[in-house]
Amino acid sequence: MRIAIVGLSIEIMLASPIPTGIGALQEYSAEQMLNGDLWMVRGMLARLAEEPGWNAVPLYWATALPGGPMTADAYEMVKNKTLSLLQSEGPFEGVLVVNHGALEVDGLDSDADADFVCAIRETVGSEVPIGVSLDLHGDMTPPLLEAGTVFSVLRTAPHRDDRETGYRAAHQLIDVIKRGLKPKKAAVTIPILVPGETAVTTQEPGRTLYGSLAEFDAVSGMMEANILVGFAWNDRPWTAVTAFAVAEDDAGLAREQAIRLAEKIWAAHSQFVLNMETAEVGEGLERALTVPERPVYVSDSGDNTTAGAGGELTSVLQATLDLPEGSDIIVAGITAPETVRQLLAAGIGAEVEIELGAEHLSRPRTKRKVKAVVEGGGDWLELGGFQPYRSREAAWAKVRIGDVVATFHAQPIGITTPQHFRAMDIDPLAHKAYVVKLGYLHPQLEDIAARHILLLSDGTSQLDMTRLEWNRLPRPTWPLDKDFDWSAAASLYGDAD
Repeated sequence: MRIAIVGLSIEIMLASPIPTGIGALQEYSAEQMLNGDLWMVRGMLARLAEEPGWNAVPLYWATALPGGPMTADAYEMVKNKTLSLLQSEGPFEGVLVVNHGALEVDGLDSDADADFVCAIRETVGSEVPIGVSLDLHGDMTPPLLEAGTVFSVLRTAPHRDDRETGYRAAHQLIDVIKRGLKPKKAAVTIPILVPGETAVTTQEPGRTLYGSLAEFDAVSGMMEANILVGFAWNDRPWTAVTAFAVAEDDAGLAREQAIRLAEKIWAAHSQFVLNMETAEVGEGLERALTVPERPVYVSDSGDNTTAGAGGELTSVLQATLDLPEGSDIIVAGITAPETVRQLLAAGIGAEVEIELGAEHLSRPRTKRKVKAVVEGGGDWLELGGFQPYRSREAAWAKVRIGDVVATFHAQPIGITTPQHFRAMDIDPLAHKAYVVKLGYLHPQLEDIAARHILLLSDGTSQLDMTRLEWNRLPRPTWPLDKDFDWSAAASLYGDAD
């Protein structure tokens, strides 16, 4: 048995000012997929390796840091390369697809993940089963549900179960092929906007809802039930929470379980609020420097590059410059290509006047001229090994502005691991406070932070959904609308008996 592995996994924020073009992509060859310990792919390889006589055939996988709409040329390049490899290296008894669920392509007025998987379906034919793995921050649409045979979705946020999710997707696909199953699928669209920070699975209601999925999976005749909280910032007709179920061969069972799960989610919808420690910008920075714990990690949530924001805002950096003298604080990950060029041209040790805010794109240019001493930088930021996004980041510079150390980058970057700091010669534990352009902390930072404070900062990823402009989102949708009636059965789609 030969099982192909392909995918295009990118989380797109439509409001982000920085498009996702060819240069932003991290592309992995077959050899790199086999040897790179890659996101979700590693779990699929592990499960297939357990089956004697079954061969995993990784072909090509593309990903990128979350960002603005994927350019049409970048999408067509990845799509055409994927389809060409499926044709030239086939035939296959099954295909595994590693996607995200929040892909958006410039000029494509439809669900791009569905477009990609549907193209794979057309290429391999209607009888070849397709297993799809997704991030829980993705969306579901009828074409995507129809094109895939089985699905597995991440069940932790922050994400710690990519290996398990890939494993489950491969396990289901193997089961389908071995037993000759024709799975039935059903999904319910739930009109709720849930930014990821309100659906952390170590807190309620995420903990209970995601914790209950094993109970649904254990129902006789079921394959898997899953929850997609959706990508809440995108003004699209399909932006919503989705409960969906895949049964071995019983459409009625799939519908029953999808409705049961959807009703469970709806009953808890008012609990999707921020339950972590939060503060306005000034208050949060002062608190980070005065609490007894160290290190304190502080999230600039409104400019969260791992949600797709541009990362170019210097609002929080400017606020740190008004803190008391002697403040020990690092502000990392600001997108500012012209500033980087200026600093690198001046050289290590030089004092340079730079203008904070001159490169703001998504918000007003709150400019402030400062003197900065260049302490580090280079044409590349080497992280080493394989990363979920890039192992080699773009040009960067580290400066000291008074007591504050800041890092600027020629392209958006997600500072998500201690290795990011070490690569810039910054100890991730030694300083009192670190500002990162995230929402919730990613696992490796969460594990080392003595305390985490989420700033309610402004930006394209700001967390108050009522402050965003909505034109295409179906209404009513909570929390934009309150006290409306909703029926899970009326919002059901999928296979009929």
